[in-house]
Amino acid sequence: MKRVLAAAVLLALSSVSVSWAAPPPDLELERLSASLAQLQKDPVLGRYAFGEQARAHDALLQLRATEGDATLHAFWAYIAQQRVDLAYTSAQIDDARAKLVQLQRERDRIQLEARQRELASLRMELAQAHLQNAAASEETQRLQAQGQSYAAQAQQAQQEAAQAKQLAAMQARAATLARREAQLAEQAIAAMQGRLDNLRAQPGPQGMQMTLEGDAFAPGAASLRPQAASHLGTLVKFVKSHPHAAVLVRGYTDDTGGTAANLSLSRQRAQAVADALVAQGVHAGRLHVEGLGEADPIASNATAAGRARNRRVVVILRGVGG
Repeated sequence: MKRVLAAAVLLALSSVSVSWAAPPPDLELERLSASLAQLQKDPVLGRYAFGEQARAHDALLQLRATEGDATLHAFWAYIAQQRVDLAYTSAQIDDARAKLVQLQRERDRIQLEARQRELASLRMELAQAHLQNAAASEETQRLQAQGQSYAAQAQQAQQEAAQAKQLAAMQARAATLARREAQLAEQAIAAMQGRLDNLRAQPGPQGMQMTLEGDAFAPGAASLRPQAASHLGTLVKFVKSHPHAAVLVRGYTDDTGGTAANLSLSRQRAQAVADALVAQGVHAGRLHVEGLGEADPIASNATAAGRARNRRVVVILRGVGG
């Protein structure tokens, strides 16, 4: 009887400890909160889009309040993501507008100074002409003044024509740059697809492995680019070449952003690759997904090129040697 009572007491204490356990952290909330905080702390963009920042903050509060309700949580996570993205976009637009206003003011200042210099020069010429022609008739002076007025108007017209020509050249240059950027984007996608088609297995500590570089994902996104998902044939063949081997899918990020957000993003990207493999016929029971965030960098995070190398997903065939 005493043993039964003791077991009941232990069971009750165990249930109490479980009920008071801290809820798991909301990684999506932490990532979005960190992204909004980074915008607010930005010395340039943080000065703009206060309304959108406030609405993003309200959406995060709504997301925080959905604990325990998966459907509401997913809904408010989507809304909060859109609000944070909109706050960033609005801040960038406001910053661009402020810069444009500053450029227009600078242009107006330069034009005003040029006109003032031209006016001063014209006044000096008129004064010199008056001193040189003091003995001339009033009609001569009137004709000279009229001629000088025509010359000033012609000079102003020439200046306006030159400015219009310069503006047209700048617009043409901007269009050329836009086309070049589009070409570079297409080349980058083609290069990424080429790397995916030519992936090579490399020996690793736990077995043969293949590495997908971070450009297979859109910046800050967890899902594979459609252009990358359609070029995973080499990776699928690699995994299917040893159908009984366990597969470890590990995601990594660079050191930009918070630790919790990076862990969440790295795991989501690894899961996206695992889902793509399952969609290509790989048995889901073989796959184990891990997100290691900014751990184990393979390059320096001090440069953009190094950070790009650190953003990766590694697929490992456990126990399969080279």
